[in-house]
Amino acid sequence: MSRGGVLALAATATGGLALAALGAWYFGFRDVAEPASVDEAVTTFREGTEPGRGSPVPEGVYVYATDGTERTDALAGVTHRYPRRSTITVTADPCGVRMRWDVLRGRSTTWTFCVTSAGWELASQDERHTFFGRTEETTYACARTTIRPAGDRPGTALPVACSTDGARERGSGRVVARETLRVGERRVRTVHLARRSSFAGEIRGSSTHDLWLARGTGVPVRVVLRSRTTNDSPVGDVHYEEDVTLRLRSLEPRR
Repeated sequence: MSRGGVLALAATATGGLALAALGAWYFGFRDVAEPASVDEAVTTFREGTEPGRGSPVPEGVYVYATDGTERTDALAGVTHRYPRRSTITVTADPCGVRMRWDVLRGRSTTWTFCVTSAGWELASQDERHTFFGRTEETTYACARTTIRPAGDRPGTALPVACSTDGARERGSGRVVARETLRVGERRVRTVHLARRSSFAGEIRGSSTHDLWLARGTGVPVRVVLRSRTTNDSPVGDVHYEEDVTLRLRSLEPRR
């Protein structure tokens, strides 16, 4: 075989190895972000709801106009643009009420609130994020973290204290104001609640949560979330950002 033939064969073999490596990366690490559908949320609600368990908030699947993104610089970096609709599913919990926001398959947040005569206390917050086919779940357990005090008195200050394995969240919340928002053609009296937090440990950074609850029912009418965090990883720091605004489209839930 001539020298040219040897070089050509080597180039072909090298190219084959490169293509194989690229194929392994593509199928092993490619990122796919599929929207979570309203129909799936309704089906899950129907299959998982236990009859006879009362909730302080009307149960069902609430649909929200959604504007937001999440992004990470892990691997080559990726941004997920959220679909125009997402859902919050409200169900009863022994402590009070559970609200699960689904926007992508693999991206959800579940808040569990204990509801008493003293108000709403955040018991836990479960975060799920999926990038490159891998889902990370982080559950924060909270103590003495009142989100909504009885009476909705503007100016009321509230401490935030939550933690997970290897990280802790500290901050403050407050009742901002009583505000009237529009849902479709209806005007809804709401209470605007705000939370500002910082993180330390394996998770570092900050987040803000603004929540408008219907005063009569407790249904979330508007939600604004912003997060900037850095996580430890075997290959170094990984940065995460999320910005999202949710606006309730109808006061009538789907069941």
